[in-house]
Amino acid sequence: MHESSLINSKLIVQPVFISLMHKHEFMGPCRYGCGEELSYAYDKKMAEKDLKLFNEDINQYIDARYVQLLEPKFIEWHEDFAVPNAAVNNAIEKNNEIDVYLISGTRLISYVSTILAKKTGKPLAFCPLSSSKYSRLGGIDATAHMKALGFKEMYNALTYDDLNQTFRILRVRKALRNTKLLYALRNNVLSFGCVSSFINLQDITDRFGMEILNYNGLEFFKIMDEFTEAEDEEARIFAEKLALDAHGVHMPAENIIKDVRFYLAVNKVLQQYECNAFTIPCFEMCATLELNKRHLTFCLTNSLLKDEGIPAACAADVGSVISLAILMNLTRKAPHMGNCMVRVQDLENNTMRILHDVCSRRMKGYDEPDLPIDYVSFTKGNWGATMRYDFSQDTGDIITMINMSPRMDKIMIAKGTIIGCDDFLTQECRHAVVFKVENSRDFHKKEEDFGHHFAWVYGDYQKDLIQFAELMGIEPVLA
Repeated sequence: MHESSLINSKLIVQPVFISLMHKHEFMGPCRYGCGEELSYAYDKKMAEKDLKLFNEDINQYIDARYVQLLEPKFIEWHEDFAVPNAAVNNAIEKNNEIDVYLISGTRLISYVSTILAKKTGKPLAFCPLSSSKYSRLGGIDATAHMKALGFKEMYNALTYDDLNQTFRILRVRKALRNTKLLYALRNNVLSFGCVSSFINLQDITDRFGMEILNYNGLEFFKIMDEFTEAEDEEARIFAEKLALDAHGVHMPAENIIKDVRFYLAVNKVLQQYECNAFTIPCFEMCATLELNKRHLTFCLTNSLLKDEGIPAACAADVGSVISLAILMNLTRKAPHMGNCMVRVQDLENNTMRILHDVCSRRMKGYDEPDLPIDYVSFTKGNWGATMRYDFSQDTGDIITMINMSPRMDKIMIAKGTIIGCDDFLTQECRHAVVFKVENSRDFHKKEEDFGHHFAWVYGDYQKDLIQFAELMGIEPVLA
């Protein structure tokens, strides 16, 4: 995984256990039991018992792939209903690094929960203990109060599976907020090859928090020209390993090194400016004649970066960078992206395809074995290395694809079933996954609001993406 990748970044969760413990012995509507059950010692014993269960639950059931749990904090208050500032401040002392507070406790947790929400401005989550028979009333009570005040970030799970799902979605948002895009340019900010990418870059920053760094794309060639002998040797070793590990190489293997040199140059700039996403305009850079002169294309760089957890989109498509980042962080898989089109000669079967030479080895998952990859030249001059995979091997598999609208206020979400692969070993930009959708005419009509570049992953993630859209205030459009 790339050192700057956010795929393994985690949501920081602060567990807080709240317990109202009575100092005096009495009965009444706020006090149950009799005898020993009315003592402070008994309240404390019961609180410690539930706290132990809470600790056991969160360590057993919270998905550590997405969440880093901090040490639980304990807030004790009494029947005078005065909440100790010291206990609250202790619970929120790491608020700057905390993403979510996970609340549990004994009776009457709602009032203290509203204090935490108001003081921190951070999301609060509630979940019954695994031994509980019913949902948490305190969470619902506190949530209704906070939502009435306009604070929406209150999450009431019924099970730990629900809670993990919420944490997964919140972690995607966090990853987007921490994404810094290296946006290589040639001339026009909006690429001539993809005008549906965005309307205003500020829309992207406002919506997702993503920082965007503009960079002169011609600088990469200067960096390559200044490579040291050690860097040239690194490129040679890297390229040889790619060829050695390949399922097949259908181009002069020695030409792969030229694309690897560009990949290493991009990595130097990513490191220099602390960026963790990338895109560059294909058409405009091609027109400089530098690619023809140096015998390289950008396809291999995009594939390698995605394999390392770095969203890297074709054709300076910033919208697709967002789509890739969403899918990568949600699914822990490297997506494919490309031109999405209806096969008009097979309308009755709702056949479509997504075409670009940027498949990658880790499309089945970052924690799964690499796919068998072949290398084919982009050009008929036998240069410009591209990764290829025969998608027909996965006939019958479900895929999920997305595309952001140019205003970033809508997300198109669709599912398909793989039925084949076009031009697996054909030169030029022709490699495509072929799939069926429920209604290709409906897809085509809805696509008008989004553009032609779709990113896709293996699996059905429609519900997850709808939940993410709701979190971000984006309209989900299903096809």
